[in-house]
Amino acid sequence: MKNRGSARRTVVCLLFGALLIGATACSREASSAEETGGEVRTVQHAFGETSVPVDPQRVAVLDGDRTLEAVVALGVQPVAAVKPPLTGDYAPVVRARLTDEPVDIGSADSDIDVEALTAAAPDLIVMRTTGEENRALYDQVRPIAPTVVVEYTPASWQNTLQQVGDIFDRRESADGLLADYRRAVDESAARAPRENSTLTVARVRADSLRYMTEDGSFPYSVLADLGYRAPAQQDHGSDAVQTVDVSPELIDVLAADDILLLADAGTEDAVAQLRQNPLFTGLGARVIELPSKDFLFGNVLTARALIDTASEIGG
Repeated sequence: MKNRGSARRTVVCLLFGALLIGATACSREASSAEETGGEVRTVQHAFGETSVPVDPQRVAVLDGDRTLEAVVALGVQPVAAVKPPLTGDYAPVVRARLTDEPVDIGSADSDIDVEALTAAAPDLIVMRTTGEENRALYDQVRPIAPTVVVEYTPASWQNTLQQVGDIFDRRESADGLLADYRRAVDESAARAPRENSTLTVARVRADSLRYMTEDGSFPYSVLADLGYRAPAQQDHGSDAVQTVDVSPELIDVLAADDILLLADAGTEDAVAQLRQNPLFTGLGARVIELPSKDFLFGNVLTARALIDTASEIGG
């Protein structure tokens, strides 16, 4: 009997300890905000809700182009960020606004340097997801600091900006940036009406050629605001279909009034070959070439730059 009583006490102690550990783990994210920043506020995000510092001072961003651009556009200086995998560097519009170089914590969502992230001592982590794709990463990093998740698709960059505005309690600033963008769109459209003009946005890579879809890609989401439409023969895409590969013998799928070539770095020969290809020249389109690293992804800063550059499209 004495042994059974001792065993029962041991089991109770173990269960109590397990419950205590579970409660500690559940509250760690909220308590870390209180420990580092004092006053906190609750933010709703894609994976639930998180208590974050009212005025975070050490922000880490786990998406180096789309989400980072929204963060920087709202006047927040990150202490750590991942590098965009396409170019290995931040977009020019982002770099121009960085006062200090963020700690490099990796090159993609799937390859975060957790040790470097921890060493950066963030008081807030901002990451992105499409659906549930980054749930495992969220669970991995949220013990480091309060973590919020932005729901993202390339064509919905305006919503991304508003979500980031809510995270930092700067929704008014986000709405102001969008109002400025819409004014720029209206002014550009008034100077050069493009309603019913067809436009192909093609990306030239070293090993492939593809076009960006009207309903799925970032650059077309901006150009569509100017009145451009994709040619009828193209797949207009969706959140899940941003690009469509073009085989060499079917280049006529690119046929449009204007063609915007977004060229990857190191593709000068591929671009030259395309522009000399009789099938391409036979399309009779007006063509402009821009670096893909500057316009392929982004947020309001890149959108404004693309609106300004669009005056060159069509000659």
